[in-house]
Amino acid sequence: MVGVFPAETVMRKTGLTLGYRTIENARRCILGDVGVTVRGHEFHYSTLVARGPLHYACALSDAEGRSKGQDGLMSGNVLALYTHLHFASQPTVAVSLVESAARTASRADSMARRRRGGNC
Repeated sequence: MVGVFPAETVMRKTGLTLGYRTIENARRCILGDVGVTVRGHEFHYSTLVARGPLHYACALSDAEGRSKGQDGLMSGNVLALYTHLHFASQPTVAVSLVESAARTASRADSMARRRRGGNC
């Protein structure tokens, strides 16, 4: 990882994590409000090893509804997921992502104008 989270990924030679998933927002994040659900899938050989406190946005379950823990590490406006989202399963998630990106771009633009000392 790039130092955004106090964790590291460890590659495994065996133990593929594979399957359909549903994530449900347990807290508001760039995917939307609490309770928003979206389907997707996981396909990875790595695992995450915490090196400090981690803050998750989503509860994770498998195709049968069994809990698979958490997903969606949060830090500021960064959200990192193992789950690959299927946006057609919840179109509001795509809208929320675009709106979040627009807000972030607007804030960055405003900060750049202030640093330049005007509205150029």
